[in-house]
Amino acid sequence: MKTLMDSTTGANLVTTHASTYLVDLDRRVIKRTPRTHDADGALLRRDDELVMLVELRECTVGQHLEMILDLRVHGVPATLRRSSTVLSIEPVASPGRSLPT
Repeated sequence: MKTLMDSTTGANLVTTHASTYLVDLDRRVIKRTPRTHDADGALLRRDDELVMLVELRECTVGQHLEMILDLRVHGVPATLRRSSTVLSIEPVASPGRSLPT
């Protein structure tokens, strides 16, 4: 897959230069796992936790991943997160759903 749109359904594993994201558009959540062996894989708030996805702005191989997230920080309605370059987008099974064929 080359691009993932906000209107798409299902779950996908998005690999960037510095981390991996589980993007579940059915449940509207993401989970970031940093590549800690990579110097660019810095730790971010809420890593390895499911975070509410408000909007998926850009997710295309060769571009930066851009999302608006609700990190549940008091007084902050949403946060824009921009990742390193997307290397791949692969469909994965979403809880309660089989992998698309």
